Amino acid sequence: MATGMENIEPAVEKEVGKGSLAVFGIFAFLGIGAFFAVFVFMMVTAFTGNDLRAEANNRIIQEREVPSRWGNIYSSDGYLMASTVLKYDIYWDITVPKKHIYEDAVVDGERVKNISALCDSLGKYFPKRSSAGWKRYFASAREKKNRYLLIARGVSQAERDLMLTFPIFKYFAMKKSPVQSGVIINEYSVRVNPLGNLARRLIGYSDDNKAYVGAEGYYVSLLKGRPGSRMMQKIRNEWKPLADGNKKDPVDGKDLVLTIDARLQNIAHKALEEHLLKWSAERGCVAIMDVKTGALKAMVNLGEIGQGRYSEELNYAVGEKSDPGSTFKLMTMLAMLEEGVVDTAQKVDTEKGVYTIYGRHVRDYKAGGYGVISLRKAFVKSSNTGIVKTAYGNFKDRPEAFINRLLKMQVGQKTGIDIAGEPDPYVPIPGSRKWSGISMPWTSYGYEVQLTPLQTLAFYNAVANDGVYLEPHILSQVRDNSRVIKEVKPKSKGKIASDRSIRIVQDLLKHVVDDRDGTAHRACYDENLRIAGKTGTAQYNYGRGEPMQYMVSFAGYFPYDAPEYSIVVCIYRPKGYGLSGGVISAPVAKQIAWDMYSSTPKEVYVYDGPKSGEYSSLEKAPEIDARPGKMPSVKGLYASDAVAALEKMGLKVEISGGVGRITHQSLSPGSIFKEGQKVILTVKK
Repeated sequence: MATGMENIEPAVEKEVGKGSLAVFGIFAFLGIGAFFAVFVFMMVTAFTGNDLRAEANNRIIQEREVPSRWGNIYSSDGYLMASTVLKYDIYWDITVPKKHIYEDAVVDGERVKNISALCDSLGKYFPKRSSAGWKRYFASAREKKNRYLLIARGVSQAERDLMLTFPIFKYFAMKKSPVQSGVIINEYSVRVNPLGNLARRLIGYSDDNKAYVGAEGYYVSLLKGRPGSRMMQKIRNEWKPLADGNKKDPVDGKDLVLTIDARLQNIAHKALEEHLLKWSAERGCVAIMDVKTGALKAMVNLGEIGQGRYSEELNYAVGEKSDPGSTFKLMTMLAMLEEGVVDTAQKVDTEKGVYTIYGRHVRDYKAGGYGVISLRKAFVKSSNTGIVKTAYGNFKDRPEAFINRLLKMQVGQKTGIDIAGEPDPYVPIPGSRKWSGISMPWTSYGYEVQLTPLQTLAFYNAVANDGVYLEPHILSQVRDNSRVIKEVKPKSKGKIASDRSIRIVQDLLKHVVDDRDGTAHRACYDENLRIAGKTGTAQYNYGRGEPMQYMVSFAGYFPYDAPEYSIVVCIYRPKGYGLSGGVISAPVAKQIAWDMYSSTPKEVYVYDGPKSGEYSSLEKAPEIDARPGKMPSVKGLYASDAVAALEKMGLKVEISGGVGRITHQSLSPGSIFKEGQKVILTVKK
């Protein structure tokens, strides 16, 4: 027995050993398999992980913003000055159309063109590629399964609608069609200026619907509206709409009506550009205000961008301050009158044209000066020595009285214009770090003080408006479609001086133009226009012994007996000889005034005087047909309103009779005349 058992145990051990080897083999096999699987997974992850993550990122779905459409900007006379135009980028998910929709086929023995017909249409109307070129482009994209293939960028709404009539693409517009086109349309808006360079800087710029300057910069919140939203999916770094509709519709911006008159803007633009070219100037600006409302009727800013070429690049009228020169003598004269220290009849010795203070010289434009003259004549002739000597004599021991009076008259304050970028004017303050012994006398004739052209204009407008200072503004109305939701009213800062002082300086400004020895007489005098104002010639590098560089200007208003418009003209760094505001800038003001009255219908104000055109209240003066070489009808007009237009047309005008309306003209309406020919107008009161 024992022997049998001994024989059995080795056999069992042998079988157990075989089973252990089998189990070990199984586990070893599984281990190697697991190791291999991990190895393969790691290798796949290493080589494809970035691609998979990128693909996952490209499948993001988000609620994305839908831009609103900006409002339009109109001029006061109805011209569209800025608008939003819709543009479209067209893409194609070329994997979407089914084979029977995409490929050409033969049906019932006839060939049906699908992709070929689409390529023919694109080649005809969007010929950046030929029909064959489009076909190769699509074949390559279809093979690569391109889901965001560019078809066209920046197409108009009409071009978009045309494209959606093409084969295959037409299914996009068929909302109930079970066939999907794969067309993807991205809509966006672009700001355009229909009047081109005219008032471009005043209107403002926008970049991707983000305005920075001008009216758009100031009223951006009104113009841009509120954006909407829609669900979109990111495919290959581009966002594709998931549905045709918006989750939230955008709210369009409001329309703005500006105070700018497009015709007056055009007149001012042409006049300024003509004189900038004439004097090879670096830049210049013109601004025109409505005296009774403060509304800006025109603002032109032209800078040289090349030889003989000018463009609206910067708003000099609003944003650039500099020494105003002799136009500031109005502020000085009014301050002295308000302080009660002068009478315009008093005499002043112009010191042979040179007046010295602390070793610094004040010089008159005329060598040798003007002798002993009245203060009135010192202003009319723009005598630097006469004005400075009078002001310094009264305020050298109390300069704070002079400066404080200027500040009370709104000098040193911003105008409040609704355009971004107006700087604070600079007026030197006694006791401040920059104050010196010559600060007060230098300020009195427009140096050491710095104003923008618009700040100068606003002061002159206040004088024209019998002393009432109005904030200049460019916004007239805010509209929601055609409904007016806001009307801008004049905003006053009060009176700058007493009625008596205002009347005195109004008379001085009138005589600067009317008197034969006035600095603006030769350039501006016209008994029909009746311009009042002051010239200015400011030297940039005064007292440095360098070649002289000037800013020349004219500020004033017209007609002086019933002011309608105030105007400022500034021209920077003109070239030539005899440079002055009276020679260069004042003629621009006259040309603008002349063109305004001869080419634009106007409301004629009733005023006193032997040659006034006394039309009834709110009666429109008949518009003169000023075609060259053809005599217009001027019957019914007052002579004062017809002469300027006829003389500008080249006629010599003779008035016969009284001072009323024109009852007869020697050249019949429509007749042809030669330049220099005489026309006799018969007038009876």
